[in-house]
Amino acid sequence: MPSFFQNLLGNRALCDDDDDDDDDEPVDVLPKLRKDCESSCTKESEAYEKCKERIEKKGHGDCEAWYFDKLKCIDKC
Repeated sequence: MPSFFQNLLGNRALCDDDDDDDDDEPVDVLPKLRKDCESSCTKESEAYEKCKERIEKKGHGDCEAWYFDKLKCIDKC
């Protein structure tokens, strides 16, 4: 009587592992979701863009708080 592992290995021929396609690779959907949700966060996006413009004029500083507000809004969507 074949063991469990022998049966398991013997049944591998039933699997369709000969595909050269990478269709079964996981796809990260977060970038698409973020892009789709960005339009619902116009207030936060505008505040972040204004901050970036101020920083470019000044030459120093950061917009970290505005960036995270924008991301929080997008992630909430």
